[in-house]
Amino acid sequence: MKRTGLLITAAAFVFTAFFGSLTAYAVECLRAPLPPALDALTSSNAVAVSTVEVDSWDGTTPAPIDDNIYYAFMPKKTVPTVGFIILPGGNCDPRSYAPAAHAIAAKGFFTCIIPMPSCIAIFGYVRADRIIKDYGKIEKWVIGGHSVGGTAACLYAKTSNKLSGVVIWASVPDPSNRLDNTSIKALSVYGTRDGRASPEYVMSYAMYLPEDTVYVEIEGGNHTQFGWIDPSPDAYLEGDNAATITIEEQQEIIVRVTVDFLKQFEENTCPVVNLFGSKDLRTRTIRRLRDEILVKSSLGQDIIELYKKHGAQLIAIFENSPVIKNAAGKLLGAIIPVIEFLL
Repeated sequence: MKRTGLLITAAAFVFTAFFGSLTAYAVECLRAPLPPALDALTSSNAVAVSTVEVDSWDGTTPAPIDDNIYYAFMPKKTVPTVGFIILPGGNCDPRSYAPAAHAIAAKGFFTCIIPMPSCIAIFGYVRADRIIKDYGKIEKWVIGGHSVGGTAACLYAKTSNKLSGVVIWASVPDPSNRLDNTSIKALSVYGTRDGRASPEYVMSYAMYLPEDTVYVEIEGGNHTQFGWIDPSPDAYLEGDNAATITIEEQQEIIVRVTVDFLKQFEENTCPVVNLFGSKDLRTRTIRRLRDEILVKSSLGQDIIELYKKHGAQLIAIFENSPVIKNAAGKLLGAIIPVIEFLL
């Protein structure tokens, strides 16, 4: 306890120097989730999972009783600054994406899955507005989706001014809502065995995405395995091809590349990253202080909130004044050994 108090006191000094589940229902979709998907709806040591009931999606009309929930995955070991919204594939149970959502949240990103009206994302992608409103402390938002969910995610990215990025899983943008003339960051992930969104098909729509879009091809991955989807009685969804890798292997890649993409939005507002770089050992020490100590107390959380609130301002000061940036780096660097000793 004494050690924890010392660490919080040290953190306060550093930042002062810098600044001066209810019962709910859901529409049943044609494609049910596999058992591991339901298992992922249970909270873990790293992630708190909740089913959030919604009184109204649009703020005026009451939400239907069978279509009034979303699934939230909140990191326990850090205070997230980036949120990721997942839109399900057509006719696919939204819970099929719970393992990916759980794994992404475990890496420090608030993640949620929104069920769609009639299980078709095109009919309800604006529901993302409600999620963004519910979690006002999240600084940056990214939306993504599988298949038609990916197309709907692009539509929301085009029409909303609330997003920093879009993630497309086995999908393409709608040409009438092209993103190539926007500042949105984009990630497109597809499988070589996908019978619905083949590599050739995905790349034929590249002109409608930003020039710096990140493309990730999953060798042996198919359309079905972008979620934990039960294609019974068939081995995979209609029109798809058999994968040559396991669903576990494909999901690991999907989660890894999505997390890597999300990290850029987290680091752009971190003054410590600005001072030392994202991979520097000193940056890792500060993150450990945040995730292992500060997040566990109200005072520590207040420090984190103060840091987040003024992060962009600090970075601007550092960029405009190399002298101040150098002094801040030396100050923080001098305290790092003390923090490392106490951790």
